[in-house]
Amino acid sequence: MSLRSRPLTYQHFRVTFPHEHVVQVMLDRQQKLNCIDKATSREIAQIWEWFDQDETLWVAIITGVGRAFCTGADLHEWNAMNQAGVINDMGAPGLAGLPRRDGKKPIIAAVNGMCMGGGFEMVANCDVVVASASAVFSLPEAKRGIVAVAGCLPRLTRTIGLQRTMDLVLTGRRVAAQTLYDWGLVTRLVGAGEDVAAAALGVAKEMCSNSPDALIVGRVGVRMSWENASVEGAVTALADQWYPRLMAGPNFAEGVRAFVEKRDPRWLDSKL
Repeated sequence: MSLRSRPLTYQHFRVTFPHEHVVQVMLDRQQKLNCIDKATSREIAQIWEWFDQDETLWVAIITGVGRAFCTGADLHEWNAMNQAGVINDMGAPGLAGLPRRDGKKPIIAAVNGMCMGGGFEMVANCDVVVASASAVFSLPEAKRGIVAVAGCLPRLTRTIGLQRTMDLVLTGRRVAAQTLYDWGLVTRLVGAGEDVAAAALGVAKEMCSNSPDALIVGRVGVRMSWENASVEGAVTALADQWYPRLMAGPNFAEGVRAFVEKRDPRWLDSKL
């Protein structure tokens, strides 16, 4: 079933299709700086599952409206849960289905403003991060007696390094998008005042000019090297398990044929 054909009306976010192969989730709970409650988290996680199943959609974007990208979980809801003695589940895939998502297709984070706590955890596991120069990031959990256990600590350590991650986690301080660009987490930096979602869409369109099969298999290969201890093990798994599937699909032959015939390739939706 196509994601476009589903009822997609939600209280705290919007779903749009800014390109034929792109779906965008836009957080819109501005009065609470786009923090995410449990119900919204489950709803967004379902969008990513449908996205992976929809062959016509190749790339996704998540962004926010207003001053914030996302300031994490709804702590008012957490407080009510604590008072009721309800245990807060921090299992996979995490807030909005992102901190521990493996999935199949790439998701771009378009960070428009404040990105804190669980919002930072979401971004740390996105495949590409486009951020406004005015955006600020922090992991302030320690200031509230919490620890960011939803998935970002090992991932941030691999991306930006041990001491930099320690700095963020143990101080809870805010850092500018420029700093995280210099450290290697932010992929592309957009000038303050510019439309970061539009910039992310530009990146998504670049991706969509390529084979959708290659997007899936290339993403798997990169993530194998990130998640696994053995580089050679990741190379072997990619070559033995995924490359034959890539070659068996029509887009493999089409890309080579288009090169020889000196024309643009005509990609088919991925069956992987």
